[in-house]
Amino acid sequence: MSAVAQTTQILRVLHVEDDFADAMLLQQALCDAGGYEFELEVVRTLNDAKRKLARRQYDLIIVDLRLPDSIDPTDTVRTAEKIARGTPVLVLTGSARVDAEALGPHLTILDKNEFFNGKDRTASFRLMRKVQDAANDALHL
Repeated sequence: MSAVAQTTQILRVLHVEDDFADAMLLQQALCDAGGYEFELEVVRTLNDAKRKLARRQYDLIIVDLRLPDSIDPTDTVRTAEKIARGTPVLVLTGSARVDAEALGPHLTILDKNEFFNGKDRTASFRLMRKVQDAANDALHL
């Protein structure tokens, strides 16, 4: 009987989030839902993200819209896409309903309030599905 080696692709995610609690909530949701092995790194600012991206490649960037060095959602997205250099960007923010229309249809914008409200037991799985969809695009699976 021969053993078949199984390779699991690790999804490298850079999460740009200045709220420590929200960063932990995302990490917990992804772990709870399963489906991918993650290597999740969190930075607090777009400048920190730029430094990380200069040294390492990621499969997906998840970014909040309001950060200490960029509080205007349009500027945040524009800067994130510029420093991402082709890496898919997924927006996870508490202001999705307000900002989605102005930012355009090319972005996937998820509302933190929908996934982190603590009342919906399926929220982690729905969030994971959105991240998987973005990851599938990134990994061309």
